[in-house]
Amino acid sequence: MDTIFGYPGGAVIPLFDALYDCPDIKIIRTCHEQGASHAADGYARSTGKPGVCIATSGPGATNIITGIATAYMDSVPLIAITGQVGRNLLGKDSFQEIDITGLTMGITKHNYLVTKASDLKKIIQEAFFLAKDKRPGPVLIDISKDVFLEEIEDEDYSISERKADLRHLDYKNQIQKAAELIKNSSRPVIYAGGGVLKSKSWYLLKKLSEKHNIPVLNSMMGLGSFDRRSHLSYGIVGMHGDTDANNLCYESDVIIGIGVRFSDRAIGNRSGFSRNASIIHIDVDETELEKNLDIKIKILGDFNEILKDIVNHLEDYKNENLNDNFSKNRRYSGFHPKNIINILQKNVRKNSIIVTDVGQHQLWTAKYWMFERPLSFISSGGLGTMGFGMGAALGAKIGNPESDVLLITGDGSFRMNHIELLTLSAYDIPVTVILFNNSALGMVRQWQNLFSNKRYSHTEINDPLNIEYLCKAYNINYYKASSLDELENAVSTIDFVNKINVLECILDKDIGVYPIVPAGQNINNIIED
Repeated sequence: MDTIFGYPGGAVIPLFDALYDCPDIKIIRTCHEQGASHAADGYARSTGKPGVCIATSGPGATNIITGIATAYMDSVPLIAITGQVGRNLLGKDSFQEIDITGLTMGITKHNYLVTKASDLKKIIQEAFFLAKDKRPGPVLIDISKDVFLEEIEDEDYSISERKADLRHLDYKNQIQKAAELIKNSSRPVIYAGGGVLKSKSWYLLKKLSEKHNIPVLNSMMGLGSFDRRSHLSYGIVGMHGDTDANNLCYESDVIIGIGVRFSDRAIGNRSGFSRNASIIHIDVDETELEKNLDIKIKILGDFNEILKDIVNHLEDYKNENLNDNFSKNRRYSGFHPKNIINILQKNVRKNSIIVTDVGQHQLWTAKYWMFERPLSFISSGGLGTMGFGMGAALGAKIGNPESDVLLITGDGSFRMNHIELLTLSAYDIPVTVILFNNSALGMVRQWQNLFSNKRYSHTEINDPLNIEYLCKAYNINYYKASSLDELENAVSTIDFVNKINVLECILDKDIGVYPIVPAGQNINNIIED
């Protein structure tokens, strides 16, 4: 552990006092505890190491709940440490007392209330192990204030690496069945999710696809697991999947799901994800198997071992029925998000990490940025947390100082999290913010346009916020573009490597995210723009 994101408060004064004497641990004090939890999340997603955040008792603890839930939904290893009132004050509605272990029971892999200092060593070491074991996730440690003050003999709190005990089904027989099913198929597809990234099995995904000529679809959390420039990459599938990608999935006869949840945003109608495909589901979490779809072959265990065995069992099999007519070059004129993203990608370094908030900008980024490498895309998927991006970008940059970090956000999300620009400025953390400003809560407004008879109830933003003046207040660089020429000029000037920048792109509020599949419909029931 080399970095902690947090905010001091009464119950954690002794902890911050101890950290005062730990020069090897970098402490980043955010403007808000929720920003700290998102920063720890971004750090974890971009490095693969557990992120750590600290909050005080009461409101400090409740402020990180959204961050914990965000990490839980996307299987992110996170250690949340909260202060608690003293042992003699527990259960008495004491000042800033809150039952944070009870509140977070459903959104953590495990949580602890520590009332004895002698338990700390075991709990801390176990928490770090659990956060990364099998399917990763957040663990909360709630510590009574007097525990911080208790004197015990010196302990070694170093975190040792333990290999996860991946108890699994006898999957050798299942792999044989899966290989035979694929060999006898005529239209197989791979549907790859975040589990490929968590298990670092992307090189085996590449081998499975390229050796056997099987096209790859991604969940949004799986972006970066397979090079989007490949002719075998069809991008995301589901509500906002491209027409050809959704049709490829719907018409397939075998779907190989790897580390995916088959969530409602991806599959639409439970019976409408495919016309008649047999589904192979590979996962490390048994609770995901057959949760959302009927599965033909379930394979539970280590992704790397399973994919290696499947490739070997497929031998010289090659899919001969791939349609290569899919085009990634759908053209839009003018100052459209696709054109903006194309210009941005041409002007940033290959090592860049792209972070988003949640909304139209998130989906435009997922659809149009050609992600080439793992762990280069960070976004809130399962919970869909507006306000996630600024903290996550901060954490990603701290964890990857050699990479350029871009946050692509919208004006709605920006209003929720721009206070963390002050954290970036205070610690001189170079991040560039691309603000898609359409003066609207764009995604909700688009739904109101399509499904609520264009009754735009409270989704148009007409407040007088001046982004340029705000950037001056934060002492960071500001740029603005409302045309492709202005954008080209701005990006040629921006120092993405060393400076903190905000580039405001003024968009038409009627630009939507298309195609779109209405909620609960078959994924081939597509509305085009």
